[in-house]
Amino acid sequence: MSLILRSKLSIMMFLQFMLVASFWVQLSSYLDKMEVKGLMFSLIMSTMAIGSIFSPLVGMFADRVANSEKVLCVLNALVAGLLLAAFFTTNPTMIFVWLVLAMCAYMPTWGLTASIAMANSTPEAFPIIRVFGSLGWICAAVFALVGKTCFDTVIDGTAIPLACGAGVAAVSAVFALFLPATPPKAKGEPMSAVDALGLRAFSMLKDKNVAVFMASVVVWTVAFTIYWMYGSFLSSLGVEDITASLSVGQVSELLFMTLLPIAIVKIGFKKTLAIGILAMLVRYVLSGFAPETHSLYWGAIAVHGIIFGFFFVAAQMYIDKKASDDIKAQAQGLFFFFYGVAQIIGTFFSEWLISSNTNKAVEGVVAKVGATTTDWQNIFFIEAGICAFLLVFFCLLFKDDTKNA
Repeated sequence: MSLILRSKLSIMMFLQFMLVASFWVQLSSYLDKMEVKGLMFSLIMSTMAIGSIFSPLVGMFADRVANSEKVLCVLNALVAGLLLAAFFTTNPTMIFVWLVLAMCAYMPTWGLTASIAMANSTPEAFPIIRVFGSLGWICAAVFALVGKTCFDTVIDGTAIPLACGAGVAAVSAVFALFLPATPPKAKGEPMSAVDALGLRAFSMLKDKNVAVFMASVVVWTVAFTIYWMYGSFLSSLGVEDITASLSVGQVSELLFMTLLPIAIVKIGFKKTLAIGILAMLVRYVLSGFAPETHSLYWGAIAVHGIIFGFFFVAAQMYIDKKASDDIKAQAQGLFFFFYGVAQIIGTFFSEWLISSNTNKAVEGVVAKVGATTTDWQNIFFIEAGICAFLLVFFCLLFKDDTKNA
């Protein structure tokens, strides 16, 4: 594998994750300042999940019809235009419309970029290439830092990050044209209605271990989803630079992503994935005590690298290992389909959990009219309970059979 090829794949990952991090991390804070609540808040925060549902269809297109890098170019160009449209509106309904369309184009690119990277590299090289996605997420904080230091403007909680995301998407679309040609491996083969809908990879669920694995992905994602609303939690603690603070988690990704290939070789997929689940349990325990001891939220953010690298990225590698050559892109799409469905459930569950633990402030003469108080401790302890259940379920029922695949 040449240095030039590795560099191209790494830049692809860098741009693709910088794109979403530049606006999504602070989106909940932006919606809070616009006073978007309830159903509309949940709908907007679930747009990423809705977009994931279309991943198998895009995977089919890349497996059977067009080169993956060309599909990536078109999708990123669409994202650029749609995010720009969201930037120019303040109507919550229209923000939802533009973002759901943007995410329908964007979310399939997570599976697509993974498929491109794994098709043009080796299993050992993929985590190192993927770590540049984490670096891109970290560098998204540059937009916020430049705005504050150079223009004396705090962009968190405004529409400006949407424009930043549109700019990165445009650059990503152009760069996709310089990626290595990744032609569809199943092009020209007979195609049924199942193939046309990108559903061939669903046959993988006949494998008990894949079924248990996907069920674990669903529960993991439901529990993980509240992290996308972590900005609201940090705001309640008085944290102002939300994007920069959350980037600490991506810094830890850089470390643990480089350790991922070693972990998989030394301890296998099962223990690696279990460590990722355990780390999320630790996150929510720390978060639960953070309202009392504020500094603990740094630890909760710092374990993000283990959570994301040892579960999410390892999961992509596992599903690629289990998939046959003719459905690898669809297999990644299948993974993101379940991830998307679970994220929709998780978004509404998280919103319900937060709302049911939020009450109007009724004590204290200095309380502002309409002020609210949220029991974040109870929220995060419930999330920790879900993680504990998942850890036991996964360890008891999942068997790592990839060495025999």
